[in-house]
Amino acid sequence: MSAPQSQKMAPRRWKVILFSTVHVVAAAAVYKYLVSGGWLTNQYHLNDPNIVNLGLAIFEPIAILSVIAYWVGRKLSLYRLMWILCLVQVLIAIGFLLFFLLFALTWHPKMM
Repeated sequence: MSAPQSQKMAPRRWKVILFSTVHVVAAAAVYKYLVSGGWLTNQYHLNDPNIVNLGLAIFEPIAILSVIAYWVGRKLSLYRLMWILCLVQVLIAIGFLLFFLLFALTWHPKMM
């Protein structure tokens, strides 16, 4: 006897926990970076050259709200949204890592 269609489409519990953990850890790390850098404590201007921080400050609460919405509603559409946003979180982390590695590999200290 086969399982009903809704059970076949239901996400595995470990995947949901993994995606939720990725969102919470990444959001905490990004907001720690934003606070420690002083970005959230200073007034922001739209012509700020560091526009990436604005994107992060907007994206992270959306990602956390998707986690909360999934755990409250447990709908497949919310799971898909959480999965897509988790993929974006991972891509952001890879981008930061590549930027840091590029800086570390190309930096030459100046001797006085």
